[in-house]
Amino acid sequence: LASVDFRCVVLDDRPEFTDPALFPGAVETILCDFNHLEQYVSITASDYCCVMTRGHSYDTIVQAQLLATPACYIGVIGSRAKKAAVFRRLIEEYNINEQDLNRIISPIGLEIKAETPAEIAISITGQMIQVRADRKATSK
Repeated sequence: LASVDFRCVVLDDRPEFTDPALFPGAVETILCDFNHLEQYVSITASDYCCVMTRGHSYDTIVQAQLLATPACYIGVIGSRAKKAAVFRRLIEEYNINEQDLNRIISPIGLEIKAETPAEIAISITGQMIQVRADRKATSK
């Protein structure tokens, strides 16, 4: 992401996954509490957010908070079945409406039949570049 002009910040609630050596292109790695993201970052309308937590419950908590921000991109890794389960929880537990759920792109990435971690990263980066280009085109 850094090589294509995205400023990458990594957040995780596990110390072993906030080691800056794991993310050489990131400008910052933050050990956080997923229940209170606002204490660690301020998300603006220019921010692109990728959700890649370790489970449905964390995904739900993070997505609910991101939907309360003006983020221009909210992408979530996972299967269509995972998406359905998380969306159901967002509606039932957080009173999120269908229109807000439409802001979430899941599964994340362009449909290029990516299989390896590197290919998945390329598909996600490509999608973010596409969204950025579309945003620039509509702002002219």
